[in-house]
Amino acid sequence: MKRTGVHHLGLVSLDIDRTIDFYTNKMGWKIAWCDLMTPRQGGLIKHVFFDTGDGSYISFMCPQKVPGVPAEFSTDMNSAQHLPNYFYHFAFWVDSVEELERKRAQLLEKGVAVTGVADHEWAKSIYFRDPNGMLLEYCVTMRELGEEDKVMRDRSATNVMFGDNPQQGEWFKILDGTAGK
Repeated sequence: MKRTGVHHLGLVSLDIDRTIDFYTNKMGWKIAWCDLMTPRQGGLIKHVFFDTGDGSYISFMCPQKVPGVPAEFSTDMNSAQHLPNYFYHFAFWVDSVEELERKRAQLLEKGVAVTGVADHEWAKSIYFRDPNGMLLEYCVTMRELGEEDKVMRDRSATNVMFGDNPQQGEWFKILDGTAGK
């Protein structure tokens, strides 16, 4: 089958060493490619591609002393746009609830703050943050989606993030980036 999905996501880091440590040691991904780029205007950009395990990649650029690029800036997209910290996020596939629970246990074991398993009715997922403040998610699709699923309607009551969930307060600390602070 011809691939048609995402080849890679390009993100930014201000601390490439912490980013490499997180994605290799906490997520278990392998580095696929690294290079140094020297922009014409000066400075340096460290560039790393991580293999997510299915042939797609996430890359990070870490600018250092590049003219016109501030030394400090928000790397998580949401705060840069003054949005709630759970709007922009990236979800990665897992194939089963068992694999999702294994991923959660592995992240907890490695000291990563992670939500419990959220049941979205059609999918289940867990949420956590990388050292750049990006909200990440592992997600498993639970059933085939049909025509009724395409109808826009209020599903708040059954939404574990916004409905009646006793763990909601703790989960929002992870979602909004305040867990452990």
